[in-house]
Amino acid sequence: VLVGDDLAFGVAFGLRSAAVVNGWLRELSSSGCPVPSSWGSYVWVPRSWMEFIVDFDVNLCDARRSLRDALSAYAVHRVCGPIEAQFGVTTWDRHVSVLSSFCRWAVAEGRVQAVPFTYAQAGALDGDQVGDRQINLAVRRRLRAHVTI
Repeated sequence: VLVGDDLAFGVAFGLRSAAVVNGWLRELSSSGCPVPSSWGSYVWVPRSWMEFIVDFDVNLCDARRSLRDALSAYAVHRVCGPIEAQFGVTTWDRHVSVLSSFCRWAVAEGRVQAVPFTYAQAGALDGDQVGDRQINLAVRRRLRAHVTI
C-alpha cells in the first residue's frame, strides 16, 4: 500500500488517488502480476507518477486533458530531465506498461474518469489467427539490430 511520510495512506498525493492505487495493488496477485517479487515495482511506478503530477496540481482523478498534459511533461522529464531522473527506453516502456495497466483497471472499476494514453489499433497474427490489438503510443521506439546509420 502507499503510505505517506505522516503514516497516512498517501495524503500527500490526495487521499482518493492513494486509495485508488491501493485498490489496484490489492488485486495484483489475481489480475496479472502473481509474482510477489514484482509487486515492489508495481508500487513504485504509480507512486513516481503521482509525485510528479502533484507539482502540476493534477491528480489521478482529473480530466483526460489534464492527465495528458502531465503525461507529456513526465515523458520529457524522463527523457531530457536531470540525469538522475532519466529513463532508458526499456525502463520507460515498463513504466508505461504498468501505468497503462493501472489506468485501464481504474477506468473499468469506475475509480477514475480517464486514461491519459492514446492507443492505435494494429493487426496481429498468431499462427493462423488474425486479430486486432491496441498499441500504446507512449511507448518509445527501439532501434532494430539490423538497422544501421
